[in-house]
Amino acid sequence: MRYPLPSPDGPWSGFGVLQSKFLQRPKGTNPDTKWFIGIVRAELRQWANAKSKRVRKGALPDYLLFATNVVLSPDPVTGGVDLFNRVVQDLVTELELDVKGCDVWHFDQICRYLDLYPNVRQTYSALITPGDVLFRLQELLQGTASELGGLLANHSSKELATDQWVKLGQAGEADNERLPLAELAIDPIASYADPDGSHEKVSTVRHILLHGDSILRPSRQTETPPYVALIGGPGQGKSTVSQILCQAYRVALLKEATDRLDVDTADIVQTFNDEMRRIGLTLPAARRWPIRINLSEYADAVARGESISLLRYFADQISRRTPDITPNQLRSWLKAWPWLVVLDGLDEVASPQARDAVMERVNDFIIDARSVDADLLIVATSRPQGYREEFSPRRYVHMRLEPLDTTYAVSYAKQLTQLRHSGDPDTAERVLERLAEAAEDELTARLMATPLQVTIMAILLERRQRVPQQRYRLFSDYYQTIYNREASKTGPVAKLIDDYRTTINHLHERVGLFLQVQAERAGDSDAVLSKDQLSQITIRYLQDEGYDDTLGDALAARIVDAAMRRLILLVPRKQECVGFDVRSLQEFMAARAIVAADADQTSGLLKTIATSAHWRNTWLLAAGCIFHERPYFRDRLVTLLDEIQAADELSLFLKPASSLAVDLLGDDVAAQAPRFLRSFTKHAVELLDEPMEEFEGYEFSDALWSVAEADNASRAAIEQAILKTLPSGGHGAVNALSFLKMHWDGQEGKLAYAVKRGLDKYGRADGGLVSYIGCTLLDHQFLISGLNDKTIKLAYSSFWEVVEPFIDVSEIPNGREILNRLFSGVNVGFFITPTGHEVAVSANYDGDGQRIEEMARPGVSDALIAAAEDLPVELWMVRYQLRRVCQSFHERRPAGVALLRSASEYGELASLLPEDVPD
Repeated sequence: MRYPLPSPDGPWSGFGVLQSKFLQRPKGTNPDTKWFIGIVRAELRQWANAKSKRVRKGALPDYLLFATNVVLSPDPVTGGVDLFNRVVQDLVTELELDVKGCDVWHFDQICRYLDLYPNVRQTYSALITPGDVLFRLQELLQGTASELGGLLANHSSKELATDQWVKLGQAGEADNERLPLAELAIDPIASYADPDGSHEKVSTVRHILLHGDSILRPSRQTETPPYVALIGGPGQGKSTVSQILCQAYRVALLKEATDRLDVDTADIVQTFNDEMRRIGLTLPAARRWPIRINLSEYADAVARGESISLLRYFADQISRRTPDITPNQLRSWLKAWPWLVVLDGLDEVASPQARDAVMERVNDFIIDARSVDADLLIVATSRPQGYREEFSPRRYVHMRLEPLDTTYAVSYAKQLTQLRHSGDPDTAERVLERLAEAAEDELTARLMATPLQVTIMAILLERRQRVPQQRYRLFSDYYQTIYNREASKTGPVAKLIDDYRTTINHLHERVGLFLQVQAERAGDSDAVLSKDQLSQITIRYLQDEGYDDTLGDALAARIVDAAMRRLILLVPRKQECVGFDVRSLQEFMAARAIVAADADQTSGLLKTIATSAHWRNTWLLAAGCIFHERPYFRDRLVTLLDEIQAADELSLFLKPASSLAVDLLGDDVAAQAPRFLRSFTKHAVELLDEPMEEFEGYEFSDALWSVAEADNASRAAIEQAILKTLPSGGHGAVNALSFLKMHWDGQEGKLAYAVKRGLDKYGRADGGLVSYIGCTLLDHQFLISGLNDKTIKLAYSSFWEVVEPFIDVSEIPNGREILNRLFSGVNVGFFITPTGHEVAVSANYDGDGQRIEEMARPGVSDALIAAAEDLPVELWMVRYQLRRVCQSFHERRPAGVALLRSASEYGELASLLPEDVPD
């Protein structure tokens, strides 16, 4: 290394050790120097101690370099630098250390180096900048980027103020009460897979902030993917987590420049900083500049035909509140300063073409960022339903939000209740007592799994003694509670609400259904209903009820005017438009609209949307409505699952009814109807024979475990299915080895004992192939040792080369060309085991839109299904990829337009669709 320069002895050459000695709270030059010299003495004695681990593990270094933030005086006689040199020289002689050189980098020396070497300074500027971070960038950066500091600091201040609230309107709260995000914030638990394959559970925000403290420039890339994909179900708090992350980085940027902020913004900075400590968080050390976008809004902008890159979209969004900023300026800023980019809500981009377009632009942005060696942290969010790893695991660590445990849920409810009733301690105490009782009941405690549902429960318990035990009933009772409260107020709007309940209920259901249909189409991801459309729906209903034109039009005008301000759950969205603040409430109303049809039409509608990822939550809420309000339809629902499963060859292969049954079990729809519980269990265990992706496997194993705990007959059926599949050594055995053994490890009870006994018997029987497949997924020590000693080897092949021998292309026009396009660029990773088996363990695939176009061609899906059925068990992951390709085609086909046009019940909604929209 070219150090030190100049030096009479020439540069150092040999083995050197750099030791960092950081003083957390400096007190002054003299006491700090004394502390540092004491540390140096102790370190040198450790290097001289033959029994110390550092000496036993490696050779004594030729050179020692100490780096410290302590200020050492340069005085040639009494200064700290001279004292360091004397102490080192004396100790090296006394201890007989064979050290060729020893030096110190103290505070002033490090500052000089940072002045001399701008590349280092700019690489780590977010970590080393003193106070007034963004305002002092001209001292750190050059060119265009330095001019942006003040502008983007100003933008961060405005976003900090806007994003400081959690609006209970986001839970459907009619008063849209605002509560401070900082005082309501929680840090939910998420699980993720370590690079060695083991699963960890961590506090989500803390983990992401710590990850963000790393330098994430491509030039310094490690084996860990630099970005994060946060996966969570409806109401689990994905958007709130992203809101907290952005606020944390804004506060980190601004907290040392409060003298330049207005009083209100300075107060927000201080409050958020204090509340971060309350939930066990510290502000990030790296001062990243944060920006968050709603992917559904971005998808709509792209779908409108705008060739709009992410950088241009960012620039447009910022320029709404800040003097005009160009994409080129942001590109300079991206090169110079670390960023946090939050891409929120991929699941709300339902159209496969829109999703492909969005992901193409996200990937283009990543390429642009890599080209300037940007220090970039991306956090992307999505629901698990229909998510097919669009955020590639090669780039994104996947974190799965866990259900809130009871203690955490009650703690969150306590914060919420005390904030809502800060002036009424009696009400707060009463609600908390009722929440504590609900937490002790197994079924209601299971409902306290998400922040959204805990919020709804807390609001319900303000006016009632107990809460319902099923998710549909929770939403239904909540809606009625909000409705009754609004109707009990004084004034003409309250009287209107009270007098016309049926009409307003109908309006909510119709709007929910129509918006759910709209959101599925490219360009309408952020679906809203115009005032004119709302008026048409209302007038049509009143006409059907027998109102004449004069009275009907006048009443419709009153109802629509009320909706333009707020009508129960309908809220103003954009200009002269209405919608729902929370997608789960939109889906709830859509479900009610579907079940409101007659029995035959309801059956047809549920079959139409059964395989759609976009409609999954609506389907489940409709099933909850049937069990709660339509008991005569429950047997028909079970029959409907059989019909969905056997609809065609693709359904027989994918088993969509089994996936629905897993979700029905997870929703506790039939918790108090054991006969139906067992029917759902029978369907669910059929999935055991199919390879599953990680999130599907979580839901599957959790649902089976819960139903086994609740019902002995279901437990026996699950146990029998597992023990029957293990001896076969087929795909079902691999699933049992991978998901069930992993998720049920450490559990107790009859099922756990029976499955463990079976797994122990067959899991490593005769060193068979299934054991090796299981080991690659579970026994990471086995895998790592095998890779280290070369008994397990890695290999890669083209996906098409692997599956081509199993695919008959004779029935597909231009089949070879089509399948080549379908699998272009896809590779399969293999482990070659000591027995010589080549076990497929990974494959990469992107592009739902292209996949749907190719899969829609005659004969393609049939050929892939036939190939999957012929694959040997060692190609388990290849079968998974073929199933995934077919599944994306199956669940991404639009269903909403066909739903509206297939039922005479929805004639007025179908008429609102453009005539050229295909089914």
